[in-house]
Amino acid sequence: MLLATVAGGIAVGAVLVYFSANVPDFRGLSDYQPIQVTKLYAVDGTLLAEYAKERRIYTPIENIPQSVINAFLAAEDTSFYNHRGFDPKGIIRAALVNIFTHRTQGASTITQQVAKTFLLSSERTYTRKIKELILANRIEKAFSKNEILELYLNQIYLGAGAYGVTAASLTYFNKPLDKLSIGQRAMLAGLPKAPSAYNPMAHPRMARLRRDVVLNRMLEEGFITAAEAKEATAQDLELDPRPLRDGAEAAHFAEHVRREMADTYGTEHLYEAGYSVQTTVDLNMQKQAERAVREGLRTYDRRHGYRGPLGHLAFMPGWKARAEEEYRKYRDIRDFAIPAVVLNVQDKKGIATIGLPSGREGAIPYDAVTWARRYLDANTKGPAISHISQVLEAGDIIMVAPLGKVTGIKMSASENRNFYSLEQIPAVQGALVALDAHTGAVRAMVGGFERSSEFNRAVQARRQPGSSFKPLVYAAAIEKGYTAASIILDAPVVLRSDELGETWKPQNYTEKVYGPSTLRRGLEQSRNLMTIRLARDIGIRDIIKFAGRFGIDTKDMAPNLSTALGSSAVSLMELTSAYSVFPNQGRRAIPYFIESVQDNTGKLIRQAPETCPDCMGAVALPASAPEIKLNDQPVVSPSLAFVLVDLLRGVVQSGTGWRAKAVGHPVGAKTGTTNDYVDAWFVGFDARYAVGVWVGFDKPQTLGRGETGSSAASPIWTQFMKSVLTGKKQRTFTVPEGVSFTRIDAETGTLPMAGTKRSILEVFITGTEPGTATTAGSG
Repeated sequence: MLLATVAGGIAVGAVLVYFSANVPDFRGLSDYQPIQVTKLYAVDGTLLAEYAKERRIYTPIENIPQSVINAFLAAEDTSFYNHRGFDPKGIIRAALVNIFTHRTQGASTITQQVAKTFLLSSERTYTRKIKELILANRIEKAFSKNEILELYLNQIYLGAGAYGVTAASLTYFNKPLDKLSIGQRAMLAGLPKAPSAYNPMAHPRMARLRRDVVLNRMLEEGFITAAEAKEATAQDLELDPRPLRDGAEAAHFAEHVRREMADTYGTEHLYEAGYSVQTTVDLNMQKQAERAVREGLRTYDRRHGYRGPLGHLAFMPGWKARAEEEYRKYRDIRDFAIPAVVLNVQDKKGIATIGLPSGREGAIPYDAVTWARRYLDANTKGPAISHISQVLEAGDIIMVAPLGKVTGIKMSASENRNFYSLEQIPAVQGALVALDAHTGAVRAMVGGFERSSEFNRAVQARRQPGSSFKPLVYAAAIEKGYTAASIILDAPVVLRSDELGETWKPQNYTEKVYGPSTLRRGLEQSRNLMTIRLARDIGIRDIIKFAGRFGIDTKDMAPNLSTALGSSAVSLMELTSAYSVFPNQGRRAIPYFIESVQDNTGKLIRQAPETCPDCMGAVALPASAPEIKLNDQPVVSPSLAFVLVDLLRGVVQSGTGWRAKAVGHPVGAKTGTTNDYVDAWFVGFDARYAVGVWVGFDKPQTLGRGETGSSAASPIWTQFMKSVLTGKKQRTFTVPEGVSFTRIDAETGTLPMAGTKRSILEVFITGTEPGTATTAGSG
């Protein structure tokens, strides 16, 4: 026996010596860099989006409540503070259970689990177990018990994509650790044994049984009282799941920031480093932008008729399953409309009964389908609707919205609960951008009707801006000596190209000519012929160079006069930023989306340029913060910028932008419409924001006769600005030095005389008023 014992000891020693030389180096644990969640925050601190490979929020041990630690000790390792990495009694007990029963029992301490999780594989072999014991012993000698616990509680997988106790607490209960109930702490502590099998969202019964086992262990260890254990056992699981935020509240904005972060720091780093990203988005403004775009596109779409149902169901008994299938398919637009199946149509009652998701039923009244004349083409609709059966038939798969959300149909509140309006998903697209006109901070951005679309039409699409480009032409003219009172001849222009052997005869939108008119009148009424004469006089190449100063990408701009009418493509973001020059006293606010970025230690690694130091007061930043630089560029003089502000306010008060008067605040803006009504624009500003709207089809095609920037785009702009500015104090535009006001004859642009029919108070750059300088451009 003695010889056997000695031989066994030598054999064990030899095994330990052999494996000791072949285990991984554990010293890297001292520099533990966990994979963490990168978080995007809105301007008010609201969590907007999260990006991660592993959902983890690293929490120092001193910030983890002792009650949570106790629950895990009770469930996983009651002798943790007494052993040296492994528990001999536990190992013997587990071995006997495994040998003499059909059950499998483990005996891993928390330290062993740390060794396995960080340094070894999960394979169930004696070799791995021996390495685990050796590493556990070494870890215990190198780290304190609290350091080991900190590694364990932050790294361990707890199911549903959650790593670590803090992430799991948010995932299952949407609570911080210090707000968890006893039962919730026990449920979390029960998960390491089998995270998938005990996942409470997938297997609630098993999760509850496991929770109750842990509660009994907590009671045995004296961590809770018998009364607390009894009360916690009687309670349900108390789940309040919170998935990772996907940025749905500002989908196009969040995706743009994600791409910018990935480009700057690398995709791998973005999903692992745990950045805290403070963005510029204002969620209230974003909500209003989404609503305005969707309602504007819906209104346009209805004007052009009904394109028919999404599909047709031949086997009516299967309608419930089909309704559920369609409901899942259109997840991203449920706040706009939901799918339904027409069950029957009763013309005499003027009602169509519909089947809704979840097996509910509702009805569509006749008044809610009268808009749905058949779509024939962009300019033509079918006959008026006199019976509901002209639009719907049993089996049609359609989109509907609660009647209470639809304006124009009056019904009682009780009727509204059961009645729905026929809807359709617009084929047309739109985009909106709202910038802080003084800083460039992007406060709202909508890149299309569908939030799930990866194509962001606000920044990625380049389309012809039409007449919304004209303010840059007029600004260039004023810089060259023209004034708002300069007379330009509005008369036919014929341009010949010897190179191409072609003749171009531009026309005004009205196809009329108006003779000599002031520059103000030309911009207010968006006169093409006047703009062409103006561009010809000052030079198209100079206009293109001038536009480049406003941040417009001019490399592909053709040096021909049609460019002055907006024939060269730009992005909505570019043009909106260009318009910020006018309310910002001649300086362009460069758009940006990120205010600051902190790493997972809280160190500031990126700070947005400050454009208005006096607006915020003193801001204390870490010494390591990047240097703050001005985020605007001088483009034109403050006096010239103010002249354009006044001219563009005139477009709203007396010209094509008249719908924007409904905003109720001082605003300036310009419409834009391209040939054949392919693109519709409305870009403008108030004293706070520069805002741009575009409407059109992804594949360029006509919007239909009369679908101008005024009719298709300006209602969206107006609704957004009205909703954003309602309740806010009115702000006027600052009048800079170097500006004067002189009363002139509105028709001739000269000083009023005896025969003057109408006079107006006109704005001038000081020194260019009538009578003080020669007026430029009289032809």
